[in-house]
Amino acid sequence: MRKILVIWFSFLLPGALLADNFVSAFMDKCAEPERPLSNVNIGKAMLEKMAANTYDEELKSAFKELNSIRIISSDNVDDSKYYYQKATELIKESFYDYDEAVSVTEMGSKISVWVKRLGEEKQDLILIMLENDGKLSIITVSGKIDFDSISKLAGSLRNGQQFP
Repeated sequence: MRKILVIWFSFLLPGALLADNFVSAFMDKCAEPERPLSNVNIGKAMLEKMAANTYDEELKSAFKELNSIRIISSDNVDDSKYYYQKATELIKESFYDYDEAVSVTEMGSKISVWVKRLGEEKQDLILIMLENDGKLSIITVSGKIDFDSISKLAGSLRNGQQFP
């Protein structure tokens, strides 16, 4: 009986771990050495440090509630289109427990946002964006997500603002 349980868990555990981490799954399944990607992971400790170093109370609160932010990006137009397609396929194949919250196609840009509720206050968010200039961004956010604060943070990052 013990062997059966061990074998059963060995088959289920990788799927359960995969469902919690889109960036790792994407990098493992889709990344190719000849198509380089940038990958940035911001963990809980750094988010707490960022919260301590900002004077904006809304951002401070948002940082404290998050568990992680992970970002994949590409500036190569051909690679970005290829990876956008791969990310879309991966989310539909392996992350079927996420719901598409928003999908926008406008002036050559494509954005889709997928959300998974992990309880009353916790969510995982996956944003896949292909900009009209050919840049790809895949961003995952995990924790208690305040969407107003996240959009403010995204705006400040896009404009190159620094946190005090």
